Amino acid sequence: MSYQSETIADILPRINTTYFLPALQREFVWTEVQICALFDSLMRRYPISSFLFWQVPMESRDDVEAYEFLHSVNESRNRAALARIHGRRDITFVLDGQQRLTALLVGLQGTYLGRKTKSGKGARTSVAKKMFLDLLHDGRFPDAEGETSYHFGFFDYTPTLINQNSYWFEAGRILNVGIDSGLQDLIDRQIKSIRDVRKLTSQEASVVEHNLTHFYESIWVDDAISYHAETDPDHERILEIFVRANSGGTKLSKSDLLLSTLTLHWGSENAREVINEFVDELNNKLTRKNRLNKDFVMKSCLVLLDQPVAYRVSSFTKGTCTIIRSWWDEVRQAIMRAVDAANAFGIDEDTLTSVNALIPVAYYLHQHPNLRLRGESAAEVLNAKRVRVWLISALLNHVLGGSSDSMLHKLREVLQIYRRPSGEFPIAELNKAVSEAGRTAASSDNAVDNVLRTTYGKDTCFLALSLLYDERNWGTINHSIDHLFPREAFKKNVADHVKELRDNFGNLALVISDENSGKKDRPLNEWLATRSQEYLKRHFIPADQSLWHIERFEEFLFERHKLLRARLQYVFSTDNKGVGE
Repeated sequence: MSYQSETIADILPRINTTYFLPALQREFVWTEVQICALFDSLMRRYPISSFLFWQVPMESRDDVEAYEFLHSVNESRNRAALARIHGRRDITFVLDGQQRLTALLVGLQGTYLGRKTKSGKGARTSVAKKMFLDLLHDGRFPDAEGETSYHFGFFDYTPTLINQNSYWFEAGRILNVGIDSGLQDLIDRQIKSIRDVRKLTSQEASVVEHNLTHFYESIWVDDAISYHAETDPDHERILEIFVRANSGGTKLSKSDLLLSTLTLHWGSENAREVINEFVDELNNKLTRKNRLNKDFVMKSCLVLLDQPVAYRVSSFTKGTCTIIRSWWDEVRQAIMRAVDAANAFGIDEDTLTSVNALIPVAYYLHQHPNLRLRGESAAEVLNAKRVRVWLISALLNHVLGGSSDSMLHKLREVLQIYRRPSGEFPIAELNKAVSEAGRTAASSDNAVDNVLRTTYGKDTCFLALSLLYDERNWGTINHSIDHLFPREAFKKNVADHVKELRDNFGNLALVISDENSGKKDRPLNEWLATRSQEYLKRHFIPADQSLWHIERFEEFLFERHKLLRARLQYVFSTDNKGVGE
């Protein structure tokens, strides 16, 4: 494999004119610190690894889409825009080195949209920052930690003389200096500018000259960009090269590769934009906020369309991509309905501990496109209850956590076999498959025990408590986790072993947020005296009022646990009780 080497100044003008990002790409993820470290490496004459380019053959240009490198990036979302390449003679895709080239572009010609603390108020706002080099810091002597020698930093203003020891030079200005001309003039002007605001020793002037000369050489003289240009027209081979080249560094998500392949077979629409917009809709446009990603959507496509469950690049063949494109509208609706149902059950970004648990529900809804989980008929309400109990139990018992491909495959088989004309959710059969796989099913005593062992502060606490109630509007009514015996009650004259039981499941309930604010730290016996019998039944409060005092807290827990266990056994039952009724 032959390599060529060129300067950064030679390469930069070709970015977004000849050099583009392919559909095979990841979003830019580097931080300001990483960008500064790259330039420090250049100044120290460290190699910054080789680059891999693909010179797109003329006959392949109608089959590819190009994206522009970003000049301005931010801390979170950095999606490349589609480039207009029609009529261009030379198109080269950057396969390996996308992050590094973007970092060079941002550092020398662009901005980094970061966060800045407003003085006095602590409020945070986004500001566009440019990169600067500290001319007074002698980079020939590394920092104590040995991590950096030359000081680069991003600022949203021209910092110049921040203190007596630093003088900042805007990095992009080095591009205005041509080969063998203008450097000395730049050095002289910077030294004069510093002397206008402070004294400058001859040693400090030498540091300024060294830094600017070194910076100039790293951009204009050093052949810092070493690259190999691949010319093979075979897309599959290019994909394999790309995967191998990107096996290190910031991890490339499988969804990036799938989206890259999908884009080639998506037709007139842009697959990347379609999927990204759908993820945004799932996360921000439903009744609750969610934290789903492209990987979830892509894996759901494989499962819902009866493709191989294993989430590997090899699963995304041309045939699979064509199937996904053909069925996208239906798959999209099934996923949307599954997430919407989960939100209605009170499951959102804070409580969805395994996104894979949603996939069997989405598969079930894909099988029954006209089925409603928000319907009002008795059958619809009961069926929604089955789905809710199964989904929450799957989350509480980590049925689809970790390596879940085999479990997803088994559950898909069950849904295929027990697809009923009535649309009834086969909860008993799904629980049986879970149990046979050696995992805790909702119908087992272990499932009940797992719920009762849940304590305040666990990310599953809200979901576990929600099983106690028949509420159907979790998505629209705000609920809070309440300590029945308030935490204040455990601060005085209470044994240590009793204090340790404060966050026990038996001392917790879900109440409407406004109601919780009204209760505050009132003693339980006083609060319950103002409540109705219906309230006591709803929250499974022992009827014996003598147990409502902190002195009998342990007995209260014992009696309430019995009530809670009976309730959970009823909820989890499938033999014409609970969800089977």
